[in-house]
Formats: sequence, C-alpha cells, structure tokens
Amino acid sequence: MKQVIDTIELLSSARVDGETVAGALRAAGDCEVDVTRLEREGACTDFLSIVIRGADDSAPQLGIVGRLGGIGARPAVTGLVSDSDGAVVAISAAFKLMAMQRQGDMLPGTVRIRTHICPRAGTRPHHPVPMMRSPFPMREMMSHEVDPLMQAILSVDTTRGNRLVNRRGVALTPVARQGWLLRIPETMLDVMGWVSGELPMTLPLTTQDITPYENGLWHVNSLMQPAIVTGAPVVGVALTAQTTVPGCATGVTNAVDADVAMRFCIEVAKLYGQGALPFYDEAEWQALQSRYGSMAHLQTVGRTEGEGQ
Repeated sequence: MKQVIDTIELLSSARVDGETVAGALRAAGDCEVDVTRLEREGACTDFLSIVIRGADDSAPQLGIVGRLGGIGARPAVTGLVSDSDGAVVAISAAFKLMAMQRQGDMLPGTVRIRTHICPRAGTRPHHPVPMMRSPFPMREMMSHEVDPLMQAILSVDTTRGNRLVNRRGVALTPVARQGWLLRIPETMLDVMGWVSGELPMTLPLTTQDITPYENGLWHVNSLMQPAIVTGAPVVGVALTAQTTVPGCATGVTNAVDADVAMRFCIEVAKLYGQGALPFYDEAEWQALQSRYGSMAHLQTVGRTEGEGQ
C-alpha cells in the first residue's frame, strides 16, 4: 500500500514526466529504467521500460504492462484521471519488487514492466461513458509497451466504463494468445482469491476485444491490445466499479483496488518465474492448432471492405 500511495502522489503532479518517474525508480533500488519520448503534432508521451532482474537469468520472464491513454486530461480536467490505474499499478509493482530485493527477497525470474506517462491526453466518445484517447495510434503504442522478451504478460487497465462487471474490485480476463481466447488458469484464480480475500471476478471478452483498434470495431477498452503484437499469452487485469465511470473522471483512483492488482501481479511473477504458473496448457494449445488452425489473422486489421476472400 505504501508503494501505491507514493506512486499516486508521484503521478498526481501536472509537471510529472517520464524522467521524473525514472529518477524516483533509480533512487529506490536496483533496476534498469529507460525513457523514450514520443512527440508529434502536438501529442507527447514518455514510455517507461523498467527491468528488475531475477535470481535466475534462464527463468521465465513475466511482463507487466500498465495500459492507459493518459494519467491526466489537462487542461480539460484537473488531476489524476481514472485511466491512470494501469500506470499506478505497474510503477508501484516496480517500487515494491525493489523494496523486496532490498530486504533479501529476490524473485527467481526477471520482471519486465512497461507503461507510459502522459499528463495531457485527450478524450474520445465511447458508450456508455467517454474514454481517454491514446496519444498515438495503438499499434505504435504497443511497439513501445510490449517487450519482445516478455514470455507472458499481465496487462493492467482501468475498466470501469462498461456494464459487464458491476462490482468494484479487480477482474481477470481469459488468456489471449495469437487470436485465441483460452481458459484462465486455476492457479491464477486461486491467487486472485488469496490477494483480494474475495471470490475472483472475471471480465467477459468478445473476439473483437482482442483485435486491433485500427479496425474501427467496438472494443471494451484497450486492455487487451498488447495481444495484437506478441505471440506471448496475455491476461487482462481490469480495475472495475459497480457504476460506469468515465476514463477521464478525476477523484476515482482507489488505492485499495490498485494495491490488490499490484499484489496480484507480484504473486503471479513469483509463481511464473518458478515455472509453477503456466498461462496455458501446451497440449490443449497444440490440439487447438491441429484441429482448427491458426487464428493469428485476428492480430491484424483483416480484410477491408471490398477485398476478396
């Protein structure tokens, strides 16, 4: 909780940028932090790449992607917006992992964390409530947010602007891999129940939720967009609410829910690095491929109107 609160305070500034966050991370412990600024046609954001080494370089490497349009929508609104949760959880997880290392608890596997810092993002219409607009096209954002060395990914995002999950907390999605939606591992549901102290919640997905934004179809939000650029399995970690909340609303960030999501990510990182929590069953995956073939075309925009079969 300390790391979550510190991160919320760090990101609540109108003057925060990637270098500010990177400086705080470097001062907190042993990590590799790179900042990449993307600026074009009045839009700007700073991508953060954080690598926290594990004890075994050969152990599986988990990715945590803090997914969001922006942490703020200035000057239209003042303060940290609901959409900031992805960045809050990802950055606080980095702070917590380094605090654990300082106290002698090093995870077996390397954890790779990506997010971006944009305090002046725009908004866009979306039913039932407006959402934050990504500062750049989604596939370009994903090229910075997904590390090719991530062998499995937890994508964390605010998911309060829907009527699919009508309860406050943290919900998990099915596993998305190369156009397929696969079942949630039982151990992952166990972990969510342990860290939340409640029955695990799940977020239903449609096939179009795991297709690229640029196809123009409806998506619940950008939670699953990392799945369009990687062959690694992706699980969405969605922060939810009982009511529908706009992504650009302020005063929404809940430290308790962010803490649950952060602790879930760290517990999964522990087990995944030990080889004790595979994101999918390899035999079932091979059976799906042999029986039904590849669904990787769903990671593309597909055929446009007027194109032949």
